[in-house]
Amino acid sequence: MNLLLSALLRNHLLFDALGIIGLGLLGLAAIKLARTYKSWGGTMMALGTIALLVARLYFILHPIFFTNDLEAAMGPLGISLTIALPPLLLSFGLAGIVWGLWGHERWIQEESP
Repeated sequence: MNLLLSALLRNHLLFDALGIIGLGLLGLAAIKLARTYKSWGGTMMALGTIALLVARLYFILHPIFFTNDLEAAMGPLGISLTIALPPLLLSFGLAGIVWGLWGHERWIQEESP
């Protein structure tokens, strides 16, 4: 197997890059939807996408930057926050996208005659 391809697959870099690109495109589409139709649903989808993007970046960068020394310096409260923050971001992100889609669909139904 090609060395570059094996490094990309072994370290999950290809899937991480595709996930970040997909979330970025979803965020851009939600922002365009919010600006074009002036609906709060597009804004909620954009906020949900940002939360998912931050959580995904956290999962990618956590093994690189969070060493044992850093976690020891953060203390128990910091360690608890680093454990609790990603699931909260993922939950709020998914909820924001779903709520935004539902809200935009309801807004279009109310606006159409």
